[in-house]
Amino acid sequence: MKLKYDLHIHSALSPCADNDMTPSSIAGFRLLSGADVISLCDHNSALNTPYAKKACEEYKIRFIPGIEVNTAEEIHVLCYFSGVDAALEMGEIIYRSLPDIKVDSDIWGEQLVINESDEVVDRVEKLLTVASSLDIYSVKSECERLGGIAVPAHVDRDSYSVLSVLGFMPDDLEFLAIEMVCPEKYRSLADRKMLPENVEVLSSSDAHNLAALINEDLPSLDDESVLMRLLGL
Repeated sequence: MKLKYDLHIHSALSPCADNDMTPSSIAGFRLLSGADVISLCDHNSALNTPYAKKACEEYKIRFIPGIEVNTAEEIHVLCYFSGVDAALEMGEIIYRSLPDIKVDSDIWGEQLVINESDEVVDRVEKLLTVASSLDIYSVKSECERLGGIAVPAHVDRDSYSVLSVLGFMPDDLEFLAIEMVCPEKYRSLADRKMLPENVEVLSSSDAHNLAALINEDLPSLDDESVLMRLLGL
């Protein structure tokens, strides 16, 4: 089985995302671009995942609940779960670990919780882009305790990534998969011992606006993907 995917999408809950990034719009746009499975990974919160799941059910797209955590080191880690409840619990853990800084909507925009009918049902007041007090080891541990799979985000990017912060991937982290902006760089980085061998390489849009969801050239998960178990496949 092969499933076309986009497993890193931000909704209007993320302060840097457009307000029209509603769960329903995201699911609809990705259906049109041929996706079989998507994941919502907002910054430090999973509050829109229940509504994204409902929207995906309506559009008959598979859904993996997720969250993008900004660790204490300012490394972004994607945490994927088989169910919404686990994602929400992870979100609560991360939210408690954030500093109590109120979002300035004039600078960051609003942080909107939006249901599957495009209705705003809540707003998050604490700024969600800041770093958690939990380090990368703790984030991975909490994710796995809840049955999830932790994936370092955009490891080849020059900010908020393992390589930009640490310069290499520590062997004792033992991630099963990584996300890259340019997967073709993996071999050279692994040869230089900056990334581990025998790790699954994912690549997603990291979309913050609807225009980024128009691309139809999507990668595919196959039967060997570590994420298949989250889909019950």
